Amino acid sequence: MPEKWHGLKDTEERFRKRYLDLIMNPEVRDKFIMRSKIVEELRNIFSEKGFMEVETPILQPIPGGALAKPFKTYLNALDMDLYLRVAPELYLKRLLVGGFEKIFEIGRCFRNEGMDKHHNPDFTMVELYWAYQDRDGLMDFVEEFFHELLKRTKKDFEFSYQGQEINFKRPWKKITFRDLILENANIDIDKASEKEFREKAKELKIDIDKDYHKCKLMDEIYKETCRPKTINPTFVIDHPAEMAILSKPKEDNPLKADRFQLVVGGIEMINGFSELNDPLEQEKRFKESKMAEERRDQDFLESLQHGMPPAAGLGMGIDRLVALLTDSHSLREAILFPTMRSKK
Repeated sequence: MPEKWHGLKDTEERFRKRYLDLIMNPEVRDKFIMRSKIVEELRNIFSEKGFMEVETPILQPIPGGALAKPFKTYLNALDMDLYLRVAPELYLKRLLVGGFEKIFEIGRCFRNEGMDKHHNPDFTMVELYWAYQDRDGLMDFVEEFFHELLKRTKKDFEFSYQGQEINFKRPWKKITFRDLILENANIDIDKASEKEFREKAKELKIDIDKDYHKCKLMDEIYKETCRPKTINPTFVIDHPAEMAILSKPKEDNPLKADRFQLVVGGIEMINGFSELNDPLEQEKRFKESKMAEERRDQDFLESLQHGMPPAAGLGMGIDRLVALLTDSHSLREAILFPTMRSKK
């Protein structure tokens, strides 16, 4: 065993040898007991609210539900390529078509992208869908289940996260994506050109690729200037429609998506929206987004033709939620065995 007086303090060794970390550092053990409690209570709350837990494929022929880069594998038995899912969204929506009206899934997702304190290549996510509900009703539900979760786990609606005090008392702030960027970056997303966004990104010293389009530029500016300053729970709403190709447009302004993001402690916790259920519009969106042909799920589009009810849905990262509620500075502190670079 490591020398008891000093314990196991080297961060990298703690993650590589989590079994020793759990033995030597009781606070780490308590953190993962808390994680189990959080997931248990989430399941209980959703069940009490009438939601049914389901399971959808992790190996998928098309990596749908998000534009993230997938992990690719091969199935010998059927001589076909498969992908580890980036999100369960399109399969859960098929279940809405099939008549299940309130469903959720807690499971692993995989994205072959960058790693940082808020991202791990494999992570746990909960996705929830509610037929005959809309974005605004879903935001009310988010406040409701968050309050209930905090009551059962933290037993308080105010606590510290990384030295910042967070107050979850209702109602939570709502602000449009446009107003938030205007307030923090002094640029109007409804009026500025792509060139002006590039100039603003350069002024803010944000690394951008020459292929970034206007939406990607404004999203990078938002992440740099707005999100880190958003500490108390805040619903960011009314994003440009092209930033959410699976979302319904707002009835009073089709240029905006009927979408919200919940940001807490400078972290995006939840992404949700009123679901687009028009098969012709969804196919048009897929094509306009320049999504590669192999990423367009034609079976999903066919399922929409059979009639998906109006619905609202959300996705929430469990690892981020645990990090927030256990005051962990990184997802690695909230995942028992995080992905690590080989020692070699």
